[in-house]
Amino acid sequence: MPSWSVDDVNAARQRLLDAGCTHHRGPLDVGDGTGRKIAQLTDPFGNITGIDGF
Repeated sequence: MPSWSVDDVNAARQRLLDAGCTHHRGPLDVGDGTGRKIAQLTDPFGNITGIDGF
């Protein structure tokens, strides 16, 4: 599964949802004390993509 580093997980997730992706998992706190989060979305072709950031 490809994963992209982003500055703002919530904003990137919303952009992807607006572009036709659907929610798969997250956003979840990574739990390392930094506030880093991950999320996964499914694109219209069924591919799952991860985003990783704050």
